[in-house]
Amino acid sequence: MATFKDVAVKILRKTPKPLSPKEITEIALEEGLLETEGKTPEATMAAHIYTDIKKNIDTPFIKVGRGRFSLKEMKGHIDSPDLLIEKQNEIVRKELKEKLHEMDPFVFEYLVGDLLTKIGYENVQVTKSTGDGGIDINANLTVGGVTNVKTIIQVKRFKSNIDVKIIRELRGSAEVDQRGLVITTSKFAKGAIEESQAPNKMPVSLVDGEKLIDLMFQYGVGIKKEEMVIYTLDHDYFENEVGASTESLQTDKGRSVWPLPGGINSYIATLDLYLQSIKKGINTKTAIIKWFIDTYENVTSEKTAYGYSGVPRSMGLIEVRDGVYKLTEDGERYLGSKDIEFLYDTINKNIFGFEEIVQFIQSTDEPQTDLDILDYLNENHNVGWTTGVQVTYRLMWLVNLGKIRKVDGGFVIN
Repeated sequence: MATFKDVAVKILRKTPKPLSPKEITEIALEEGLLETEGKTPEATMAAHIYTDIKKNIDTPFIKVGRGRFSLKEMKGHIDSPDLLIEKQNEIVRKELKEKLHEMDPFVFEYLVGDLLTKIGYENVQVTKSTGDGGIDINANLTVGGVTNVKTIIQVKRFKSNIDVKIIRELRGSAEVDQRGLVITTSKFAKGAIEESQAPNKMPVSLVDGEKLIDLMFQYGVGIKKEEMVIYTLDHDYFENEVGASTESLQTDKGRSVWPLPGGINSYIATLDLYLQSIKKGINTKTAIIKWFIDTYENVTSEKTAYGYSGVPRSMGLIEVRDGVYKLTEDGERYLGSKDIEFLYDTINKNIFGFEEIVQFIQSTDEPQTDLDILDYLNENHNVGWTTGVQVTYRLMWLVNLGKIRKVDGGFVIN
C-alpha cells in the first residue's frame, strides 16, 4: 500500500501549483490512491510532509508559502507568488555574497560592526587595521540588563574554510573575562568547530557565511525591503461560503484547554472525581468553586478554581443550563464506562490539536519536542500561538490518556 509520502509526491508531480495537505488528501481520496482508517487523514498528510522536510535532507518536498507544498523538481515550473519571492531572495543572497567578497576587508569589519550593533551589542569598536593582535572588533553584550559579556570578535572574509588556528589565535588574545566570536563569509572546518566547543576553555561562538547572510536579512544590513501587494484566491472563504451545509460549517473546535489539579499524572483521576461530584449534586458555580478549593490544597483562588471548572465543559462532557452544571450525553457515557479511548475521542471531537499532535508524532520514529510541535501547528494549522503553553497542556493530557509518552529528547507514541 502506498504511503502518505508516496501519494503526496504522485499528486504534486502532476499539479502545476502548490497544494495544502488538505487539498492533496482530497485528491488522493477521490482518485482512490489512499486507504486510511484515520478520522483526520489531512492531519496525517500534513504531519508526514512537514516531518519529511524537517528531518530528511533528501526530502522531495519544498514549502511554498504558509501551509502549501510542492516538489523540488517542480521548482522551475510551479506558479506561485511565494515562490517568485523566494527566487528573488535567493538572487539577492547570491549578490550579497559576491559583494562581501569584493569589498575591502577593513570596510567589511565596519559592516560586521554595524550588524552587531543592530543585533544588540553595545560599545562596538572596530580596531586598527594593523597590530590588533588578531582582534578585529571589541563589543559588549548585555543580557537582561544584568550580565555584561565582553566579546572579542575576529572577522574573516575568506572563501576557504576557517581552521583551528584562528580559534586558538583568538583565545591567545583574550583577557580572563572575555568571550570570543568568529564571523566568516565561508565555513568552519571540523577541527575549528570542535576547538570552539572545547571544555574548560574560553567559549568561542561561530557564525559562518550562511548564518551571516541570514542575520543581514533579518536586521536589514546591506539590503532593503520592498513590499508589493499580491492577490491570491482565498480558498478558505469559498470552503465556508454561505449556502454550505450546516455540517460543513460546524467544524470549528475549541482552541484552549487547561490542565487539572492533583498532579501532572492525575488529570483523569481528577476529571472522574469532578464529574462524579456534579452527578451527586454539586452543580452550581459557587458549589463547584468551593469543591475545588476544599479538595485540592494548591487551589486557593476562586478564579483558578473557576478556570478548572470549565475544562470538562470545553471537552463536551458537561453543559450549563440556567446556572446548573449537568453531564452531557457523552459525559454520562464516559462516567459510566470509564472508557479512556471514548474519552480521547470526545476530547478530540471538541478541542483542536489532539489528533493533529498524535498524527505528527506518529509520522516519525524520532522524539518530537514541544517546540517542534508548536512550529508544526503554527505552520500547518495557522493557530497563531506565540508560546508553547497550549501545546504543553495538550501533551500532558495526551500522556494521561496513554496516547504518548515522554522520553529523552521529546515525546513518542505509546
